[in-house]
Amino acid sequence: MGGEKKMVVAALVVAAVFAVVSYLAFINPPLGIAIGAGVAVATLVWRMMRDT
Repeated sequence: MGGEKKMVVAALVVAAVFAVVSYLAFINPPLGIAIGAGVAVATLVWRMMRDT
């Protein structure tokens, strides 16, 4: 897969995750906050491991 296609897929995944977390936060704020924090931590760990 080319670099441009990877960026498009990554953007779509980020948009989908943002939409789901936003929807959950609207329906149930504590759950949305918890899932949002979990996604943020998972993303940080993934980026740190990818850079090494």
